[in-house]
Amino acid sequence: MGEVNTLHAHAKRLILGLREGLENLETSESTSRQGELGSLSQRLRAQFTELQRTSVELENVWRMYVIRENNSKRDVWKRKVEQIAEEVHTLRISLDKFGTREQRRMAEKEQREELLSRADAGKLAKQEMDAEAQMSGSVLRSKRALEEIEQVGNSILLNMAGSRERLKRAHRKVMDIINSVGLGESLLKLIEKRQRMDICITYGGMVIVLILTGLLLWWAWF
Repeated sequence: MGEVNTLHAHAKRLILGLREGLENLETSESTSRQGELGSLSQRLRAQFTELQRTSVELENVWRMYVIRENNSKRDVWKRKVEQIAEEVHTLRISLDKFGTREQRRMAEKEQREELLSRADAGKLAKQEMDAEAQMSGSVLRSKRALEEIEQVGNSILLNMAGSRERLKRAHRKVMDIINSVGLGESLLKLIEKRQRMDICITYGGMVIVLILTGLLLWWAWF
């Protein structure tokens, strides 16, 4: 019966260890010490697997030795083996309940992570919409600035065109006066030369204004 006693004692030690481990497991659950649950659960399941193996081996060995014992000892060991089997069943139920709670916690954790992920995605989409709205506002302001620059350029060109017309009228008046007083041909050539210079200056100024206006438009747009 030595082997039966050894197996029975080993099974009892495993049962005591599993009971204590289950109490610690419940304490960790109630105090939200989630970091300890995983390692403790794995250790308890390994001990329970060993207890199952020991219980099966104990029952097999007991059936071999029970034939040699009297009825009183046979009944005593039968009750002991049955108690071990009952403890195994009870511990299995407790571990299964913990497994169910653990699966529920994992599902809730995944749901929370999914909700947080959706919230982050919504926040990112809002940021993109705000950035797009800000860009649209910048484009609108740039368009208005370009329109103002264009209006200023047109006003400058109109003023220059008016100045050119006034210069032409003044030139005609001067020519009429010169012709009326009979000035010399050299003076007429000098006046014509000055007139050509004035025309060049006028057109040159218009070209410069157009170039500056184009540069301002390009800078404002790009």
